[in-house]
Amino acid sequence: MKARISLVLQVADIAVERAFYRDIVGLGEPVMNSNVWVEFKLDGGTSFCLEQAAPNKPPLPPHGRTEFLFFVDSLGEFEKRYRAQNADAPEGIPCGQLGIHAMQYPDPEGNLFRVTDKQHC
Repeated sequence: MKARISLVLQVADIAVERAFYRDIVGLGEPVMNSNVWVEFKLDGGTSFCLEQAAPNKPPLPPHGRTEFLFFVDSLGEFEKRYRAQNADAPEGIPCGQLGIHAMQYPDPEGNLFRVTDKQHC
């Protein structure tokens, strides 16, 4: 049996997070898109999903044990989009322990993710 993998990130503001992952990270248009669930198809049958937290139950605090690594076309172009979205956003942090050149950033809610490209693998 082949397993299909979906990574789910619970968020407080699904509209802001949808726009960020669609436009800044570059995941493209979601295949499912509602006010409670957004699903982006990734290579290899994997999905990255955003789930709106219940109004009376905030999402878990950021900076947990799970982080995401996205492969983008160009780290330089990603950095430009990231800076254009929020010039006051923190600088990316190098992640050398992965054995590849990757940078770590927070999304608008502080959830950490990493970015690399084919040139830096």
